[in-house]
Amino acid sequence: MAAAASLGAANTAVSKEVKIEIGSFDGLRSWNSVGLSRRRVNFHSVSSSTSRTNSLIRAVSSPVKQETETKRSKVEIIKEHSNFIRYPLNEELLTDAPNINESAIQLIKFHGSYQQYNREERGGRSYSFMLRTKNPCGKVPNKLYLTMDDLADQFGIGTLRLTTRQTFQLHGVLKKNLKTVMSSIIHSMGSTLGACGDLNRNVLAPAAPFARKDYQFAQQTADNIAALLTPQSGFYYDMWVDGEKIMSAEPPEVVKARNDNSHGTNFPDSPEPIYGTQFLPRKFKIAVTVPTDNSVDLLTNDIGVVVITDADGEPQGFNLYVGGGMGRTHRLETTFPRLAEPLGYVPKEDILYAVKAIVVTQRENGRRDDRKYSRMKYLISSWGIEKFRSVVEQYYGKKFDPSRELPEWEFKSYLGWHEQGDGGLFCGLHVDSGRIGGKMKTTLREIIEKYNLDVRLTPNQNIILCGIRKAWKHPITTALAQAGLLQPKYVDPLNLTAMACPAFPLCPLAITEAERGIPDILKRVRAVFEKVGLKYNESVVIRVTGCPNGCARPYMAEVGFVGDGPNSYQIWLGGTPNQTSIARAFMNKVKIHDLEKVLEPLFYYWKRKRQSKESFGDFTNRVGFEMLQEWVDKWDGVVATRPTYNLRLFTDKDTYEKMDELAKLQNKTAHQLAMEVIRKYAAAQQNEKGE
Repeated sequence: MAAAASLGAANTAVSKEVKIEIGSFDGLRSWNSVGLSRRRVNFHSVSSSTSRTNSLIRAVSSPVKQETETKRSKVEIIKEHSNFIRYPLNEELLTDAPNINESAIQLIKFHGSYQQYNREERGGRSYSFMLRTKNPCGKVPNKLYLTMDDLADQFGIGTLRLTTRQTFQLHGVLKKNLKTVMSSIIHSMGSTLGACGDLNRNVLAPAAPFARKDYQFAQQTADNIAALLTPQSGFYYDMWVDGEKIMSAEPPEVVKARNDNSHGTNFPDSPEPIYGTQFLPRKFKIAVTVPTDNSVDLLTNDIGVVVITDADGEPQGFNLYVGGGMGRTHRLETTFPRLAEPLGYVPKEDILYAVKAIVVTQRENGRRDDRKYSRMKYLISSWGIEKFRSVVEQYYGKKFDPSRELPEWEFKSYLGWHEQGDGGLFCGLHVDSGRIGGKMKTTLREIIEKYNLDVRLTPNQNIILCGIRKAWKHPITTALAQAGLLQPKYVDPLNLTAMACPAFPLCPLAITEAERGIPDILKRVRAVFEKVGLKYNESVVIRVTGCPNGCARPYMAEVGFVGDGPNSYQIWLGGTPNQTSIARAFMNKVKIHDLEKVLEPLFYYWKRKRQSKESFGDFTNRVGFEMLQEWVDKWDGVVATRPTYNLRLFTDKDTYEKMDELAKLQNKTAHQLAMEVIRKYAAAQQNEKGE
């Protein structure tokens, strides 16, 4: 079955299971004092010609001031009175207090920062700020990487965090150092503008630096979309570099698309032609990719963009998907994760206009009264895709063509060594939970600085070293291995696809552990695999978050752990390895010490009852939750066998017992510890041979 059809079917299946009715919302209406006419949307046919003539749609700026005014959230009022995201943040930054007030907290998000404090400290709050960069396609120039590495040591907590949206997070920055850190990033070819807040976030694209037309076109398109939807009113540069604008020249097609108002998308004479004073109702996420490459978790985004090429590999246009999103609220079934669904096809010259039309449809109609329902997925769930498409076509000025057929999707990590196609090599490195620190951090800096390498960050919290000459492969491989950055065949397969959000101690939303808890969870899953007889090279996609907001996209995992209480998780099952099916909640309030009681029977029966090459996620969906629950409820444990030492690893019992004693000190089995030793020894030997 073609992927386009199967994705639509998958989302339809989800929609049938969760029948939700969300109250209507009238969208934005202009203030009478602004003098803009009330928006009119007529659902008439739209010409498919390329001309961009005036339509009946008029852009509007903010809710109308009537006797009965539409309810708005507190954040909407803060944005309205902020002078385009300046006040009162500009005043709060000048005070001697270590923190800022609630209004400023909301505004600094647009600048790419969150106020945090260490939730484990007692006797008062020690405030700091997390900064998040914005790196379309995950591209990080050499100078920016070295700057971020320095800033982490000088002003942060000594580590860099790679995110699930191809960016850096820098934790622990004090308020008094914010301007120094921000200006350093800006002057080093970087930015944090729009990395958080109610606007378009970082645009994802495959991080692999292939010299292929389709990959390069996808990355160029991601850059252009990011530029199109970057705020224009200058608040960011006013705040951090005293109004100095440090920006590269924009492609003329971006400027043209942004300024085009032939279909009423823009705010005339506004410093924010697309966003206006109110920006968007909530965060907005976009990913661009090529057919088969689902390294970007395409269907979790508000907009998914897929490059379509002809038989010669020349880009012709794009398939568009809309309405994905992960966030939800526990025990509130009207909130839910959702897969994006097909919208249609556009020729390549129209992509910026089509994306802009979708963004404006959400801007004008997304809910601004209750932020739990403000993401575009709720608008589409309420309207249905046909009505949504019709309104978008009004702003686009054309009808969408039917989506093109696509091959099946694959998850691609790009770990290990690869040819770029231009004579150079790139090396993808696995980083557990995206945390770069200690010897790993020192070694990466030395390599990146010595060889003047640019890097790419991946949506799976990993890093790619780019532009490596073949003569450099051996010394770089050796240095990486000595720092614990092993080639993927020497890393536990469970770790290779696992992800976790930061959670405790700094995230204010965390309910339980994620990043600090996932190493132990993965070790315990590996032990369960061994206990039930699963092979070492078998794996499942595991993702852990400390709350239901879904930053590590747990609802796409084969096994998702979502924090729902202290040392407690909601367990989600049913995602697939290629990230095209959404998981469902299987059990609530599973205490961390009880995980084996759930996982053992599930993996035991997967081992014995699966079909040929059936993934764990597909298995759980085929068998059904009723049967899975019965297995868990009736589980008595794996049939015990007489203890013995492993003859494949240990030549004598004495060696086994010594290894077992050492392993227990590390909360491992003798087999696990022995395999780690063997893998590291093999890696060292391979490095010496220059492989």
